[in-house]
Amino acid sequence: MTLLFLALFAFPILPMKLTNGILMALALLTLVSFFIKRIPIGKTLLWNLVFVLPFIPYLIELCIAGTQPTVRFEFEKKIFFFTAPLIIPMFIQITSFRNYQRALLVFAIAVSVLSLYAATVLCWQGILFNTSAYENGAYILRTQFEQISGLHPTYYALFALTSACFLWVKPASKNKWFYRVSIVLAVLLLSMVLMLAVRIAFVVGILLLLVYIVRSKGTKLRKWMMSAGVLLAILLISVSVPSLRNRLSEMLSLDVGQINNTNTMSQRMTIAHCSIEVFTDHLLWGTGSGNSQQVLNDSYRAAGWTEGATQNFNAHNQYLSIGINYGIFMLLIFLMCLFVICRKIVQAPEGIYFCLAILVFFLSESLLERQMGVYFFGLLGLMFYNRAG
Repeated sequence: MTLLFLALFAFPILPMKLTNGILMALALLTLVSFFIKRIPIGKTLLWNLVFVLPFIPYLIELCIAGTQPTVRFEFEKKIFFFTAPLIIPMFIQITSFRNYQRALLVFAIAVSVLSLYAATVLCWQGILFNTSAYENGAYILRTQFEQISGLHPTYYALFALTSACFLWVKPASKNKWFYRVSIVLAVLLLSMVLMLAVRIAFVVGILLLLVYIVRSKGTKLRKWMMSAGVLLAILLISVSVPSLRNRLSEMLSLDVGQINNTNTMSQRMTIAHCSIEVFTDHLLWGTGSGNSQQVLNDSYRAAGWTEGATQNFNAHNQYLSIGINYGIFMLLIFLMCLFVICRKIVQAPEGIYFCLAILVFFLSESLLERQMGVYFFGLLGLMFYNRAG
């Protein structure tokens, strides 16, 4: 059971069907063990309902309009939240699993392996040394990376940033060689994030560094000097890394109110404007998950952006996605559940970095609309939330 549990944390490099199969096997063994041991679990499961409550409307909508393929598809992406909050805490209670850092290490190693593989292939293809790959918002580089890794750059950046924190902040072993390898891998992950130039990851990375400095030992003067040094280094990096410089320059060339299909910042602003408009137009009860994309597409067309409607861009904001689907009341429930979850998670040394990354990335990406995002938030969140000791 423990091996199956740890294997789940390698999901960044596993086929999603295999990951789902591992979760099903773990669930079966856990339920069998529970019926044998009969340990008290009621109170623990009650507290884990915070992972279930925000997604109950998906189940209700399935019962009402389950014949719609879109409704079924949206619910299938959320099935994790109706199973894992039962299985994970039950597994931890039965096995008395305490070394949560081992699970974090498996995740970090999986992301590191994926990074090494992607970097090697990019080098072999010559893309890393091709200046044209860094033009137009590093489009070629980012597209090739996604094809090689199977991860959208934004999702990879989230995984890599948190993995770097797990490896750097509190390594799973005090062995000096292990520590050195952990630092090398953390630097590799941060380098890949900079190369892919995900803007929200750049912001989150700065916040994570500042939090690390504030939480570190030392005088206030030392912390101020470290913070100033970090900000200076970030300024130099932002003008020296080609892909990052190109992506940040889009902000300077942005024409507010104008839609530009070659400027990703312009696209993001249009998506944000249309998403807020749809949310406010359906403030109380939302559009329903089965209709939300069509309503967004209509808003894109009304704004004169037919490409957005053709490519079915979602809200790129998890908070707005919940609000658009089911209205202001479900959004408030989602926010309250996040508060309860994060208040407990930050008690772990690595927890504050996980929570900060999640809460900020939610502003830029509808992470829970893809299974990779569901597993990241749900699996790591449940492990932190139920960690023993």
